[in-house]
Amino acid sequence: MQFVIHPKSVAECDVAVIGGGTAGVFAAISAARNGAKTILIEKNSTLGGTVTCGGVNFPGLFYAWGKQIISGPCWEAVERTAALGGAKLPEFQYKPEKHWHEQIRLDTFIYRSVLFRMCREAGVELMTNTMISYVREEADGAVLLVTAKEGIYQINAKAVVDATGDANAVALTGYETVGSDPQQPATPQNRISGYDFKDIDTEQLRRDFKTAGFPPYITEMHLINYLRGNKFDIHIPCEAAETSAGRTRLEEDALALMMKLYTFCRGIRGLENLQVDDCAEETGVRESVRIVGEATLTARDYIGGRHFDDAVCYAFYPIDLHVMRGIRQEFFAENKVGEIPYGALIPRGAKRSLCAGRCVSSDTEANSAVRVQAPCMAMGQAAGCAAAIAANNNMAVKEIPFAALCRSLEQIGAIVPKGDFSG
Repeated sequence: MQFVIHPKSVAECDVAVIGGGTAGVFAAISAARNGAKTILIEKNSTLGGTVTCGGVNFPGLFYAWGKQIISGPCWEAVERTAALGGAKLPEFQYKPEKHWHEQIRLDTFIYRSVLFRMCREAGVELMTNTMISYVREEADGAVLLVTAKEGIYQINAKAVVDATGDANAVALTGYETVGSDPQQPATPQNRISGYDFKDIDTEQLRRDFKTAGFPPYITEMHLINYLRGNKFDIHIPCEAAETSAGRTRLEEDALALMMKLYTFCRGIRGLENLQVDDCAEETGVRESVRIVGEATLTARDYIGGRHFDDAVCYAFYPIDLHVMRGIRQEFFAENKVGEIPYGALIPRGAKRSLCAGRCVSSDTEANSAVRVQAPCMAMGQAAGCAAAIAANNNMAVKEIPFAALCRSLEQIGAIVPKGDFSG
């Protein structure tokens, strides 16, 4: 296989992070703060992933039972956003039935600015508008080819963190991935306005809905609830979202259904002036594929609060399995908290590759909980620290001393589970 390489293209680094989203940006910052020369490759023009491009700008959960469980650079980013007027921190008094009250609404303009500044301060080299095209892992590192606007670049890295959310780099390297059948549906984040709910002719809505031809997973009561909440809170079937073809179909289907809802509603008395104030540029994907790791997090271990000897971070979101007609949730028993083991970040058999974010090695139900943003941020920090240790010491990712990883995480302010959590 031959490639035409950009003439100024070959870069040497300690750690290459693929994906500058929820997990990846903090993997890069953490690696750089540990002294690793770090390059961050991101397909979009900006950082932040689902928070900024997907409109899911309300990360959580950083606290459990009133006690902080996730900190480090990711929490620093939240605090810096709040200090600039871009967030208001809630009172952290956990109530299972209202867990979303402890998610933190972020102003995406300010949060994006904070992320770029933190990367610059840490010395992270950014390559946006760039996608991974090829990976070859070797005993002492990896060779990557990435495609930028001006051509193909080669990056030689001592360690790689796949934070694509879709295990794209892991799959290109040849390591195994697995998916659920079906994948959880996706949701486009949006806001609608231009009406007063009490003025809607709900009788006409119910009557006209019967012949409108909406898919069977949307009922008239769903639509009424959407209007009450000022959001088309729809589920979109999601298949093969880890591929370009799958993502293209998803975005097309999401926009088509949004437009159908918009057009229908504007024909109802009281909704003539309905408008879509905002629709995220990317539909929010909950699930694509996951790595097959050296360890696999199961739902029973997660919701049971099992302590792992190699736990690198906590996670506290409930099991949150979305299906086309609803959500199945399971909450922690009092003073229980989930943990994520380091082995679940390592693709089985990998030498210099790690994974962080929703493609962590886990079963379907556990993944429905740890895929959310705060645990993904914490996993990113752990993967970044581990990659820096592997690179700086010329070691395989499986061989790094766990005590050294814990020290590295604590030095950047992250919280490492010790097996003694009590709320």
